[in-house]
Amino acid sequence: MLNLYIVRHGQTEWNLERRFQGWLDSPLTEHGVESAKQLKQHLKPHRFHHCVSSPSPRASRTMELILSEHHGGYKTDERLREINLGPWQGMKHEEIEVQFPEQLEIFYNHPENFWLSDAETYHDVYERVNGFLNEQVTTASKKSEPHNVLVVTHGVTLMMFQLIMDGKPLKELSEYTVAPNTQVHHYAYNEDRFSKK
Repeated sequence: MLNLYIVRHGQTEWNLERRFQGWLDSPLTEHGVESAKQLKQHLKPHRFHHCVSSPSPRASRTMELILSEHHGGYKTDERLREINLGPWQGMKHEEIEVQFPEQLEIFYNHPENFWLSDAETYHDVYERVNGFLNEQVTTASKKSEPHNVLVVTHGVTLMMFQLIMDGKPLKELSEYTVAPNTQVHHYAYNEDRFSKK
């Protein structure tokens, strides 16, 4: 059996400013650091066989803060990055509302049709997250005991994890919301399907 514990990175300065981050980055706030430390205490009883983070500094820093000594190190995986939003990265939400109103409406309400120059589509994110999940399932299937994996990723990427593990099509991504920072989402894969714990 596979146990996936998926976490969104700690709060960042750009989260507070409502700036789209994508593949750009901003530092964790004091609250982001403290909430990651609190999460470390919450996860301490768990034994993780594999810890993997997005390579974005806000995610890898969160992983470093929540790992207890007995968990050992972690790896990074490009497939866990946030959606690349091209020209929107670094812009405030209200700026995008003014400059790209139609595309922003599609971004939120019609994810299967979203397209922006020099950016990823939701289809791109779906493919890389699905590939990561399939790899974890294959690895766990070779283990005789439950395989526990800790993942630190991003808002949209975490939504995509949930969508895929819930078995829903991409057009229903608009029914999901971005998870709070440092919130844990536990899914288990057993008997050929994922279930939320």
